[in-house]
Amino acid sequence: MFSKFIFPCFFFISCCASAQSVVDLGATEIKLILSAHNQERKLVGSPNLIWNSVLADHAQEWAVKLAEEDNGLVHRPSGDDPYGENIAFFSGHAFDAAYPVELWNEEKSDYRYSAISYSNFSAIGHYTQVIWKNTTQVGCGCAKSESGAYFFVCNYDPSGNYIGEYPY
Repeated sequence: MFSKFIFPCFFFISCCASAQSVVDLGATEIKLILSAHNQERKLVGSPNLIWNSVLADHAQEWAVKLAEEDNGLVHRPSGDDPYGENIAFFSGHAFDAAYPVELWNEEKSDYRYSAISYSNFSAIGHYTQVIWKNTTQVGCGCAKSESGAYFFVCNYDPSGNYIGEYPY
């Protein structure tokens, strides 16, 4: 029975001993993240999102990978991920759990109610994922790189941003 606990402890120590650090998203941060999402969703009639810890673990895993590489924003390969994904990268700013969502919501100024297309996706895709009506759950993770940059990832289920569809 003792050996069952050795591997998890060893894994924890080895995964967390590198130069990046995990940013803990506790109850207060989760509330801020949900509020930033749900305030924007309310404006377009989309239902509130609920927090999903499985999605949060999935997002945290990718945030840590990005922080380890410390080389900008890279989405998971689409074939490897059934979830929607928003990523933010920032430095020179104190960590605030709502800040990345607020950045995504700023894309609202570029959005004119229309179907998602290849031509408008890059300018509005973060915002439209935040407000996507059929999305019901979100989970986020964050890690800080050795250079001090924060990598913030949210995963959404079901995913949104389908070409030819409207977000709400």
